[in-house]
Amino acid sequence: MSFADASSDTGHSGQSTSQFIPDEFAGSFTGKVLPPHASNQGICNNVTPVGVALGGSGQYGYKDDYIPHHEPFQYYASTANPHHLPPASLSSIGRDTQSYENGVPQFDTANHNYDMSDFDALVGAIHEGDLPPSALPAVSFLKAPGYQDAHAAYSDPADEQEFVVREINALERTPDWAHTAVIVLYDDSDGWYDHAYPGVQNPSSTAADSICGSGTPLAGEQGRCGFGPRQPLLVISPFAKANAVDNNLSNQASVINFVEYNWGLPAISGSADQIQSSVDATEGVPFDLAGLFNFGGSHDRKLILDPATGQPTHGG
Repeated sequence: MSFADASSDTGHSGQSTSQFIPDEFAGSFTGKVLPPHASNQGICNNVTPVGVALGGSGQYGYKDDYIPHHEPFQYYASTANPHHLPPASLSSIGRDTQSYENGVPQFDTANHNYDMSDFDALVGAIHEGDLPPSALPAVSFLKAPGYQDAHAAYSDPADEQEFVVREINALERTPDWAHTAVIVLYDDSDGWYDHAYPGVQNPSSTAADSICGSGTPLAGEQGRCGFGPRQPLLVISPFAKANAVDNNLSNQASVINFVEYNWGLPAISGSADQIQSSVDATEGVPFDLAGLFNFGGSHDRKLILDPATGQPTHGG
């Protein structure tokens, strides 16, 4: 994700490392040097013109690179990096570094939250042989800067394409690619796709639901009865089935479901991945995205694309 701040004043002097007051710095940059058009949201104020890949230089507006509510790991003390500290070194990326004093998190390290440039530097170091392939974390969640995240109204497919293609091209150039699966998914559809009714997957009996089902909801939590409109979920990997579409039910929790299967972890109690585990049993698959993978055959397939055009440059 976009996490670093290149403005002249990040504004967090005066707040002790172990203390964090949410939104303490929002609106506090009055009189300080900010990037033009910054929203003054707080600790990270970098912005980028919308539609850069289409020649945008401000005529389509601007978008903050960092969007706080798009970063779920900031909501948990065990993974939070509220001061946006950089990693101590590339080799520390993917390592648990949060320290505690008397049970209180100190927020004194990056601890799993980094700028995309840090991840890119790590992948580049592996490609150059400066770090071993084992330096790449087993699981990484990549979040594009706002202008590249494909959200309606402030992003576009061309900018999104540049982000996705550059990241996958870089991974393909490392030894890790033979053991890698990239899953591309979205947090909402905003009505861009279709209106197919997905059915009630988790019963709910609250009147607040537009469509209610009968039965006992997961973990007793109401208001989680079903999914919204269908949207794309792509697996890009040397293990991916070629020219295949999987018709088994999947959702965002399918990624966690896959992680749990691959590393032999239990489902998280009361969470949507627990629902997926029960769905998998009825579908007769070992994990939710099994229909998208082929673990036999060659695993050295690569396809390098041009980030601007999306066309193949070499490989196959």
